[in-house]
Amino acid sequence: MSLFRPLYRVDALNSVKSLVWKPQIPGIRSFMNIGSMRKYTTASEPAKNDKTRPSVDITPLKLATDLYAVFRIHNRPYLVTEGDKVILPFKMNQAEVGDILKLTDVTTLGSRNFTLKDDPIDPQIYNLKATVIEKTKRKFEIREVTKKRNRRVRHAKRKGDLTILRINKLEVI
Repeated sequence: MSLFRPLYRVDALNSVKSLVWKPQIPGIRSFMNIGSMRKYTTASEPAKNDKTRPSVDITPLKLATDLYAVFRIHNRPYLVTEGDKVILPFKMNQAEVGDILKLTDVTTLGSRNFTLKDDPIDPQIYNLKATVIEKTKRKFEIREVTKKRNRRVRHAKRKGDLTILRINKLEVI
């Protein structure tokens, strides 16, 4: 028996938008969105489906004091609240220590009683800013690599890069 079953989401134009794998076991939640089709636009050409989108009442999020957000960097989801530290397992070459980043690839905004999900949420609704507080490396690791039926042992040395962010501001506008 498979733990996941495919479920098709249908948008306003009755066309299949994306394939989402929904867990069959209650209590397991999945943030994966497989096969999503984004509609890319240029500044001179507005998106066709923007007018058909229903506006969502976000006043419960505006009144909430404890907000959380799920944002993605390199397609990895990170669930954060204001004041959290986020440890990214790679080096951000474009950002220096002290830079303030505006995170725009947010898939979920929520509070204790209300959740807004989209892929991605319109950046005009929220304000999510983070500061790069440290660019460092992991501890030095040595791993023994062997092949089958061979006595030779090779030592793989690794010291991976890390980028640490602090979430400064999370608010609904």
